[in-house]
Formats: sequence, structure tokens, C-alpha cells
Amino acid sequence: MGKIINLDNLEGDPPDVLTGTGPGGLFSSGYLHDGPALAAVDDDETPQFALTSRKHGIEIGAGESGETVRPGSNYRMIGVVTDRRLLVLVGHDDGDTQYTVPHVDIDQVAGDRSLGHGRITFRRCGDTEWRVHCGKQGLVDLTAYLSHASQAWVRVENILDEVKRMLVTATEQRDRGDHEEALETVLEAEDRLDTAGETAAEFAPPGDANALEGRVATVRARYIGTLTEVRRSRARRAVDTGERHWRQNEFEAAYDAYDAARAEYDEIFSLPTEDVPDLADVRAERNRLDDVVEDLERSPLRTAVAADNEAVAAADPAVAADHWAEALESYREVLELDWGADERRFAGDPEKVRDRLGAVAENLVAARRTVATDAMEAGDWYADASQPDAALEEYETARAAFETALADARDCYPDATDHLEAELDAVEHRLSRTEARLDGEPVDVDDRFDEAATAPDLDLTAAEERSPSPADPTDLSDIENAIEDTDPRIDPTGHGGS
Repeated sequence: MGKIINLDNLEGDPPDVLTGTGPGGLFSSGYLHDGPALAAVDDDETPQFALTSRKHGIEIGAGESGETVRPGSNYRMIGVVTDRRLLVLVGHDDGDTQYTVPHVDIDQVAGDRSLGHGRITFRRCGDTEWRVHCGKQGLVDLTAYLSHASQAWVRVENILDEVKRMLVTATEQRDRGDHEEALETVLEAEDRLDTAGETAAEFAPPGDANALEGRVATVRARYIGTLTEVRRSRARRAVDTGERHWRQNEFEAAYDAYDAARAEYDEIFSLPTEDVPDLADVRAERNRLDDVVEDLERSPLRTAVAADNEAVAAADPAVAADHWAEALESYREVLELDWGADERRFAGDPEKVRDRLGAVAENLVAARRTVATDAMEAGDWYADASQPDAALEEYETARAAFETALADARDCYPDATDHLEAELDAVEHRLSRTEARLDGEPVDVDDRFDEAATAPDLDLTAAEERSPSPADPTDLSDIENAIEDTDPRIDPTGHGGS
């Protein structure tokens, strides 16, 4: 006699055929020799059916190459169908024989009642025929379950094999720098994985966990690890791009690149954290990136203020002029950043920066004029000392300086252009007289000190007198508070490359 027990229909403790051991006697058929059948079931699988046979056991193959295994006297064959496999254990006096057939290897399941008892027949891997004897009652449900389980496991395993191949491809694409293709591949693998998950979820009643879902979860953890590495690599590449833009003072492009990196990290943090590899390191990278972005936000204004301070501190008007010019361009860049955007990403109150920009423009023109007038006065001294060659050289220097000052005035301080044009005419007049004297040509009476010919007063004082140093805390706060002296050229993540 044999039995089929549908374990889904049972409540309470499992039946004796799963928990009993030892031989039977005159009025009992016994169980197994080595241990209970339930001990062979793993923690990650759930028994669905139990089947027994006292006399017939299991037949594998046919003919001379076939194998028939029957239980020993006073023992049984006990089969356990779980949500992952079919276990067959045949009891004997000298120990039990165990066979394991995964559902994915089962094909062409059929039930037979014509032998006075029941029997299920199937092919393993499309080749060897297996025949497992059991009871008649419940045979339809058993064969239906085995058929459904086989189809579900075959379909899911085929999909998972495809997913694993795609994950390998994505890793190879990432390693050779094809970041876009890698992400596309791994996201396509996710779609296939979702399909496998749907099939696995349908394999068991709603809300019940099953081994097939566990199998999908194992591959999903691998997918999450691969996706994490792909996105982390993309984030690092974006950080490197931002760093290159920053070094070229392309601040908006740098910010956009860093934003792209932050988006990749955010995608990683949206994944199940228990499956994200090196999560602490990923968080540390993201935190460093946030620090770098904060530094980038202040970098343009910091550059302008640094040049501003250098100009104020310079004793040489030519050196000061170079720093004023740098500060002018830097303040302009601060104003141009995020032009027209609803929200500014970079530090610097536009109104305060514009006010400072006006002072810097005035200081720049004043410094340029100081360079020019110093050269012109030196030319006058050499002219008075009857050294026309030296005077000519100084006047030429003065002319070039006035032309530079005039160009700057036209660009940023038009109120000074009339005065500078008059002074440029005056130095041109000096040049003409000096060149004529050197060529031995007649020269009119020197009227440089004639009151009518005196250069007009531009009312342009020295830069340090016109504009207090922004290094003074009060004045600096008018531009932007808390500009720390941090190095803007730091490695944002410390990973040393993508």
C-alpha cells in the first residue's frame, strides 16, 4: 500500500511519515533507518506532498541498465515533494538510500492508477525515465503540482540564466568604460528579473514565501550589486568630469557634472540597503562629494575676493591693476553664473556683488592711470634733464598705459574716458616734441608747464583710498559671509579615478 498526503491540507504537527524513524513490526510498516524524512528538507524549502510505498519503491530507467530500489523489510520508501525538488528516501537495515530531483529537471509528468496502487512517471532532463510508486488518492493533485512546479522552475531558471549573462556583460562594459551601455544592459536585466519574480510569485498562494522566490531573490541580490557598481562607476566618472571643468573655471559645467554624480549616488541609496555592497564606502563618497559641491558654490566668489584683496595689498600700481582686472572678471563671472535661473547655485548676493564690481572698475582705471601718469612724469623729468632718449622711452610707456587705461574705462568705467583721452593727447604731444628734438627739427617753446596746457584733474585717487579693503570683516560681509579658505582643487571622492 502507498499513500499521498497533501501537506497543504494539514494543520498542526507534520504526519508521522515525515517525523518517524525505525523499523516497523507485525502491525506497522516502519519508516526510515537513518533519520526522519523531514530532516532531509532544507530550511529554505517547504514540503507540499508526502508519498509512501511499502513494497515497490522507485524505478530508474528501463531494461538491463535500469535500477529498481525497494524498501527493506519493515521499512518504507518515503517521498517528499517540496517547492524546490522531489526527495525520495528508501529505508533499509543497513541505511537509507536518498535521491534528489530538482523541479527544473522534471519533464513530462504523468500519473498511473492501473497497478492496484498509484505511480508517478517523469523524465529527468529529457532522458531517463523515473517511476515513483505511491498511493492512488491524491494522484491527480500531485501530478498537477509537479507539472506546474517543473514549468515554473524551468521558465524562471531560463530567465535567471539570461539575467546572469547580462550582468556579466554589464560588468565588462563598465570595465572598458562603456558606462551608458553598462547601465542600459543592467536595467534591461532588471526587467527580465521582474518577469521571473512575477512567475515565482504565482507559484505559491498569495502571501506565502516559496523556494522559487528565494531563487529569484538570490539573483536579484547579484543584480543590485552589479547595478551599484555600475552607478558608482558612473558617479566617479561624473566627478572626474566635474573636476576637469572646475580646473578650467567652467563652474556651471562642473556643478552639472557633480549633480549627475549625486543623482547616481541617490539611485544607489534607493536600492535595498542590505544588498548594496560597500554601503558605508558609498555613503562616504557621497558625503565627500557634498562637501566639494559646497566648496564649488563658493569658489567663484572666493576667487574674486582673493584677487580683490591682492589688488588692495599691492604696493605697485601695475601689479595692483593686474589684480583689479582679475577681480573685475571674477566678479562679472559671479554675476553671470546661473543667469536667468530661478534659483542661484553659487554664493554671492547679486546686488552686493554689483556694488563691489563698480568699485573695482573704478579702482582698475585709477591704477592703470597711475601707471600711465608715473611714466609720463618720468618722461618729463628726463626731458628737463636733457635726456631725450630716456624721455622718449617713458613717454611711449605712458602712451601704451593710457591706451590700456582708456580701453578699460570704455569697458567698465565710461565716466573717465574724456579725462583719459585728454591725458592721452597730452602724452602724444610730448612724444611728438621729443621725437622732433631727437630728429633735429625745430621745436616750439616747451609749454608743458603752461597753466593752459596742464592735464585736467580726473579726480581719480588711489585704489586703496577709493575703496576700503574687502578683507576688512565688515566689507567682506557686504559681499558674502563665511567664505572659508578651503582648497577648491581637492579630489572630491578620494577614489583616484573612475
